[in-house]
Amino acid sequence: MTIPRQPARRRSRLNRPNRPAAVASLLLVLGAPLVAQQAGSGLITFPTSGSQVAHREFLRGVEALHSFEYEEANEAFVKAQQIEPGFAMAYWGEAMTYHQTLWRKEDPAAARRVLLKLGPTMAARAAKAPTLREKAFLAAIEVLFGPGDATARRSGYARAMEQLYSATPGDPDVAAFYALALMGLTSRGLVGSADAHEGHLTSLAGSDTQRRVHEILDKVLQSHPNHPGALHYLLHTLDDPQHAALALEAARRYAKVAAGSSHALHMPAHIFLQLGMWREAAQSDRAAYAASEAWVSRKGLSPALRNYHALAWLQYELLQMGQFQEASELIGRFVPVVKATRQLTLLNDLASMRARFVVETRRWDILAGETNFGNVNELFAVGMSAARLGNAPAAELARQRLAERAQSAQEGDLRPAIAIMEREVAALIALAAGRRDEALQILRTAVEAELKLPPPLGLPNPIKPAPELLGELLVEAGRPRDALEAFQQALQRNPNRTLSVLGRARAAAAAGETETAREHYRALLANYEQADADRPEVNEAQVALRAARPSTGAVTVGAGLAGLLSVAFFARKRALRRATRRRRHRALPDRPKAMSR
Repeated sequence: MTIPRQPARRRSRLNRPNRPAAVASLLLVLGAPLVAQQAGSGLITFPTSGSQVAHREFLRGVEALHSFEYEEANEAFVKAQQIEPGFAMAYWGEAMTYHQTLWRKEDPAAARRVLLKLGPTMAARAAKAPTLREKAFLAAIEVLFGPGDATARRSGYARAMEQLYSATPGDPDVAAFYALALMGLTSRGLVGSADAHEGHLTSLAGSDTQRRVHEILDKVLQSHPNHPGALHYLLHTLDDPQHAALALEAARRYAKVAAGSSHALHMPAHIFLQLGMWREAAQSDRAAYAASEAWVSRKGLSPALRNYHALAWLQYELLQMGQFQEASELIGRFVPVVKATRQLTLLNDLASMRARFVVETRRWDILAGETNFGNVNELFAVGMSAARLGNAPAAELARQRLAERAQSAQEGDLRPAIAIMEREVAALIALAAGRRDEALQILRTAVEAELKLPPPLGLPNPIKPAPELLGELLVEAGRPRDALEAFQQALQRNPNRTLSVLGRARAAAAAGETETAREHYRALLANYEQADADRPEVNEAQVALRAARPSTGAVTVGAGLAGLLSVAFFARKRALRRATRRRRHRALPDRPKAMSR
């Protein structure tokens, strides 16, 4: 298998009925680990019985493995085998590169072929491992790549690593790999929904598994504060709005200790984004993309292997900061690569970037006339644009296609998010037809569905949060007090998201809640501190804050501020609608021909 690049019923604890006998027997006599040889970067010490030269390559491989740089890890472990053909742990490492835990990507057949290089049987392979600790590591992956379905193998591997962890307290790499094994039993899909045939938990956030993994990794970091595996896995563990703040220090440290890894440089953005720290997130993703460019150049690889996942995140972060011009330019940078490679994964990323640009900038003219789409996100943006511009037939066609995709097995765990996007388009169609009450009721059902989903893993999904859209329509309907709750729900799931911040400021102003309006207008200005020139939202916030500032002889503001902002807001919306109808030019580069589905 070519090593793939990484680009996501509740049980309180692991099932424990059948512990792997080989591992259990080893652990009865497992003593203290060997003193590690000094090699590699010094971030880890992982002791082995290999020669100093082979061990140096082994450590390089383990560091890369901890950062999910599987190609680099595979290369290092193979090199260690070439230096020392009988080095058992080098084969363990190569096999581990074929099980990418959090992405549900594995190639057990390839891993088994690696083990066969070491020895024809489990006993023969164990005989090649001179120490009990190495034998235990090998026995654990004999379970991971042994017989049985994925669920049984992963659960058995986690139990084996639990035993190794219990027998070797204080071993940071054992602890890190055990924590990762536990995380592998939870769902890491884009919306975190249950995947019954894979046996994943519904969600990591708030679970007993999350608490246990946090406890294990925190203990490692107390004694080994720069351990790359513990830092990395902690970021994945706490990647939700309620827990991300606990990983803020780890996020800042991880980017420094694993600075050569594009994935490692991207990972802090997960925590920064969950906290709405847009500038810090953008810095992480800029660095991650630059590192991938350097890696591709150094290796002489295709531009298609750059970290476009980080580029897509950077675009979203720029949109939150009001830097729309650069966000559009990133799409232009991506288009030639997609045209040249025609890779579906890259087309999918490009389609989502185009969709986010339209949704965040509210440039409905860009996609309103489209009949093709690259993925469901772009289809949603087409439908939303058509509905907002009054093109009922096009909006209805997009809605029908979304309804079909929400039932398609091809979409996997994205289906709940697609169903919500279909409801959002349906609500906008009803609104455009003058059925406001129906539109609001449709959106309320969409909000209820979204709030039942686990917290987002990264960028919002659906790409237009339903509570945010409900809040916007309630403000338009002259019901700002009702809108306040909707925006608050949106901000709980996607903290400091700019359109939700702006919406809550407008709703509070219209409801006469001056201090709440001021608070959120200040937050908007902080987000837009480096925004493109002449952003109307900046002017709106500045006007609001000036109007609310006490002055000599002035009366209390409250309703006066609400009236001023309400008039300005709706006048601006009418002007923008008129301007939009006149504009048919595109702000984005031409895209490759999209898929029709």
